[in-house]
Amino acid sequence: MTPRRPSPSVIGGVLLVLVAAVIGWAIGIGAANGGNEADAAREQGYERGFDLVFEEAHGITAASGFRAGTKRGRRAGARTGTREGARIGAGNARIERAVGAEKSAESAASAARSEIAARRPNCGALPAAPSWCPTADELEGYKAAVRAARKAAEEAEQAKKDERKKEKDGRRSARGD
Repeated sequence: MTPRRPSPSVIGGVLLVLVAAVIGWAIGIGAANGGNEADAAREQGYERGFDLVFEEAHGITAASGFRAGTKRGRRAGARTGTREGARIGAGNARIERAVGAEKSAESAASAARSEIAARRPNCGALPAAPSWCPTADELEGYKAAVRAARKAAEEAEQAKKDERKKEKDGRRSARGD
């Protein structure tokens, strides 16, 4: 025998270990149900651990989460509310200005219609141009001014006549007539 070759007892021992390993593997496969038992044990452990920790962790995190969420919601709501309130307020202001402008325009139109109606009866030959025609008040004022001017002219004329008459009388009395 050469020292390089393994001895038959070593070869037999290795074969014996291999046969024992194959037999153990075959028995182990037959006895275990496979991954189902391991998965079931893992799932049961997860559920039990979850049940033990959930109540306490949920109470702590829910309360702090609710407080934090409330605070953030108020801040976000305040910003959103301010922004939306400004938009709504600006819209309302524009609407109020438009309503005011419309009322002002209606008032101006009504005043113009009443002024045209007041001038129209005094237009005479110019019914298409009521802005040239006087209102009844303006016409009365004009007529009163004409009457006053005529009266003043008549009084001035009368004063001239009286003065001439006095002059004439004064000349006659100076002549001795």
